[in-house]
Amino acid sequence: MKRDGRRKLWLRTGLIIALVAVVTSVAAPSAPSAASANGHAEHRRPSPLSRYLRTLRLINYFPADDGWQYMWTHWEPDRIDHDFAVMASMGANAVRVTVFPDVMGFPSPSPVMQSRLAKIVDLADAHGLKVQLSLFDQFTDFADIPASLTWAREILDPLSAGSRVAFIDVRNELDAPSTLGDAQVYRWLNALLPAVKDDAHAVPVSLSVTAPAHISTLRAALRVEPDFWDLHYYASDGLAYASMAAAVQAAAPLPVFVGETGFATASEGSPPGLPDGQAALEAYQAHYYQAVEQAALSLGLGAAAPWTLYDFTAAAIPSQQQPDQYTFGLLHSDGTPKPAADVVRQVFRGEGVRADFNSGFSQAVSTPQGELPAIWRLWEPDHARFALDAAVGHDTPGGSARISASGGDDASMPAFYTVPVRPQIVPGGQYRVTAWVRGNRATGTTMVNVSWFDGRGVFISGTDSPTLSSGDTDWTELEATGVAPLGAAFAEIWLKSARNSGTVWFDDVTWARSTA
Repeated sequence: MKRDGRRKLWLRTGLIIALVAVVTSVAAPSAPSAASANGHAEHRRPSPLSRYLRTLRLINYFPADDGWQYMWTHWEPDRIDHDFAVMASMGANAVRVTVFPDVMGFPSPSPVMQSRLAKIVDLADAHGLKVQLSLFDQFTDFADIPASLTWAREILDPLSAGSRVAFIDVRNELDAPSTLGDAQVYRWLNALLPAVKDDAHAVPVSLSVTAPAHISTLRAALRVEPDFWDLHYYASDGLAYASMAAAVQAAAPLPVFVGETGFATASEGSPPGLPDGQAALEAYQAHYYQAVEQAALSLGLGAAAPWTLYDFTAAAIPSQQQPDQYTFGLLHSDGTPKPAADVVRQVFRGEGVRADFNSGFSQAVSTPQGELPAIWRLWEPDHARFALDAAVGHDTPGGSARISASGGDDASMPAFYTVPVRPQIVPGGQYRVTAWVRGNRATGTTMVNVSWFDGRGVFISGTDSPTLSSGDTDWTELEATGVAPLGAAFAEIWLKSARNSGTVWFDDVTWARSTA
């Protein structure tokens, strides 16, 4: 949980450290298990804690109007009760509740704040929600270990831990630049972690991190360990599987839970090539959740926990934040759902993740440039006319992706491109992309491509299909089949057309590992 607006960095340096070392062991999408990253013993005999974490369907939470400390100081229990009912209706069974020493009272929590915490636990329980308790948020006085021990004990004792608490996070993201490598922070953790475990009465206790490599760093620095590691993931959808696999490897034999993930529907910091407009952002948020949830489930980690239930109103956060920090919600601040809410609801209800990535171009989004295919990004958008053509389709008039009047050259071809829901690959494995393509007075070069990227999100190479014939052509299936190169972590699908004074349409795109 951050308040610095840096959640949505697609190539965030901290998240990718040490990924290249694990990409050669990433499991095939056709064998969705944690075996390759966690070892066959973990796959065959998951620990009781691992099995428990897989049952959690958790949502990170602050009220839409009262974020962070305001949740406690602008006390609205009826609103909280309503929001817990909303979560339960989505299939959630746990909610993250964050407590702040400066608000609760330190070193001894005030009776008023203790009663508010107890009320929240009661409200959650009434809706079938356990509480994940995040302690010491925004706390920095790490030299005051005795007072910290007192505060943790007095927060936890009235709760009697037990079945109404899902787990306890000692302090959010202590791998931040201001705390990672700080010897005093490590002394604090060495004292607090075992004490919190004792006070928790068998409730699992975690440490949260933003990068797999930081698990290894903290394990090497500390004399004690949590019961499991809590990964907060906000990097690109393509790297989700490799990043989580790296976390599993770094934490072994302890379990990993993805306790935060999300995508902000603000234009600032959006992925390169994503068309402008709220509809395009919200459609891509849903796609992001598809890819991240699929990665977590494929590795046997259970459902990744969304950050957050609501967008925040302008005055909801105690200090001014960058615009994206207000728009991570599954729901708008008025409670209306974004498309991502349906993705999470399906996962929480055990219905899995749909593999569709708008491959049939039936989903359009309105943008300043006109109607465009949802989820697909644009390469060289100023060098071609891009559109979703609802009147033209391969088998039916259900829609297609259209490129016309394109410029560019063979080195930089205008294109639609996207990450499939299961982009993870095995180096040395063979993969296949197909698309049906039609031309009208087509010139230049039109093709389908699969592009390979490493664990840093850096392009390695690509595999092209044969090119579409010039002139007027009926629907023709183009296929790009290639072997993923050494060091590849994920793939993207590209639909390209350059130097084309005519028009081409793409439809019915497929992506699969080839058995040939």
